[in-house]
Amino acid sequence: MTAVTTKRGATRGEKASKRGKGRVPALSTLPGSVQYHGWMIKRLLTLSACCFVLSSLGLAQTSQQTVERWDTLELTFKSTLPYQNPFQDAWLRASFRHATEATITVDGFYDGEGTWKVRFMPTQQGRWHFSTQSDDDALKGHSGSIECVPPEKPYLRGPLVPDGFHFRHPDGEWRFLVSTRLSCHFASPAVWKEVIAFLKEHGINRVLFMLPGVRGTSGMLYGSNGDLDSYNVPNFQKIDSFVDALRKADIIASPYFYYFDDKFQRQLTADQDESFLRYCMARFGAYANVMPVLANEVELKYSERRKPHYDLRSHEWANRLGILLKELAVFGVPVSVHNPMETYEASSPGFFALLKDWPFAWTDFMLRQVQVGALGAVDAVADDVPEPEYGEWNARGYARHNQLLIDLRRYAIPVINEEPGYELGGKKSWDGLASEAFLATAWTATVAGAYVMWGSPATYELENPFPELEQTVTPSNLRILSLVMSGLPFWEMEPRNDVVNGNPVVIDDQEYRSNFALAQPGRYYLIYSLDGGRVEVEVEPGVYQAKVVDLMSSEDYVDDPGVEQMTEDGMLTYSLARGRQWVVVIRRVDSAQ
Repeated sequence: MTAVTTKRGATRGEKASKRGKGRVPALSTLPGSVQYHGWMIKRLLTLSACCFVLSSLGLAQTSQQTVERWDTLELTFKSTLPYQNPFQDAWLRASFRHATEATITVDGFYDGEGTWKVRFMPTQQGRWHFSTQSDDDALKGHSGSIECVPPEKPYLRGPLVPDGFHFRHPDGEWRFLVSTRLSCHFASPAVWKEVIAFLKEHGINRVLFMLPGVRGTSGMLYGSNGDLDSYNVPNFQKIDSFVDALRKADIIASPYFYYFDDKFQRQLTADQDESFLRYCMARFGAYANVMPVLANEVELKYSERRKPHYDLRSHEWANRLGILLKELAVFGVPVSVHNPMETYEASSPGFFALLKDWPFAWTDFMLRQVQVGALGAVDAVADDVPEPEYGEWNARGYARHNQLLIDLRRYAIPVINEEPGYELGGKKSWDGLASEAFLATAWTATVAGAYVMWGSPATYELENPFPELEQTVTPSNLRILSLVMSGLPFWEMEPRNDVVNGNPVVIDDQEYRSNFALAQPGRYYLIYSLDGGRVEVEVEPGVYQAKVVDLMSSEDYVDDPGVEQMTEDGMLTYSLARGRQWVVVIRRVDSAQ
């Protein structure tokens, strides 16, 4: 890391008499840039001092002005101007120009005690020159250069890039996402260390969290006495540290900026929404491991859970803020929003109608609340059928889950079932997803070419979630999912239920398949069986290796290639014990592949 210190004089003046005077230039006037939309101060001619420090997060200070590609660089500035509200009364941005003339402009942010910061992630190796702009003389006019060198730390692989239905890093490595939700971002770093080690051990490589915390804690993000025009810097600094701790463990962080469940953030005006979003992205947007999410259950912005209709002004709000969020993601981190809101009353459009649609064209990937217990409980998935409050976890629900995720591929972006239900021991559609039901949910998503998130009692623990993480077999099951998928070119495979017999289960006189397939025909086949029995897989004639995995005995899993099989008639057959969930991994091994 480079350490450079300079001093500058600054003028100060009387505060602008009217809010909005002297706003930062609009995004449209500064192509490729991100500007913090604060409110300005006219400056007096009195001198103040500014200190400027260049640092790279996680690195000791050295005399060399270098930073590794994809690392997070931090510029720190000081000003002694006595702002009444520094979050709104001053603005800072910095432009970084590469030797190729590529330019990235980023917002700065106020970090307390007269300190402003700018964070930057170099996207190309080579020399970068930077300069600052501000309405504060102490903050503007700073310039310097940075030498970006090849990444050496193992976690510096760049932001995830959505590519087709999956994600890869800029270095070409594909990432199969195994997600969970936590709320311990305000806890002690000592807690994070233990939790992160557990996640790594079990192959969980993405953590989503609500920036405001849980219901009733949203005010922790904002200023004293509910001041929505200022922010709680110590709590934001804790979140910085949490994201950075996940980054150094090579775990993706998905901060959700809005959590409307306690209605606190509904109070924000349009200007406050924009300022808040800019502040969040200025702080977090330069971390390569972030996947920012605008809002959880976005319909809750204007809708009520126990009303007969959704208020779709929420979608208009999401699309207005979402376009800004996408513009603020100047380093290429992927962005999205989550829906639909859980409701047991709404119809026309209802919960199921919203599940089939995706009206957010600005997003890079899709986050859905596909509650599998709800899919299993209803006779028909239709617009005039409200979501059932109590779930049924059965073959009907799993088959519908698989088909819905396949149907959503028409939007040609990755799909994550972010809330299939929570493993909380309840009976409702949202809280009754037991470990065996989650196992079926995870695999019916996987063979649909999609992803899934695991929610547990640890999800809502603000302090130490570790004891709750250990209370279920699900983490061990997720480890098997991660191991199986890491050995397959899943990004080249597609849902192919037509290559495996259905073993249909009859519910209310309707048949629902219990065998599913993801395949790259002629090379790789991944078969998931919900209930065992006879499994017949149609392949091209040749020699294959087949590994049969009993998913309900995860402690017995052995990571081996399986046994060799040859077929001349293009059919591979397996007899699996009933009443258990299975996976069969098939690879072609003869020269014809």
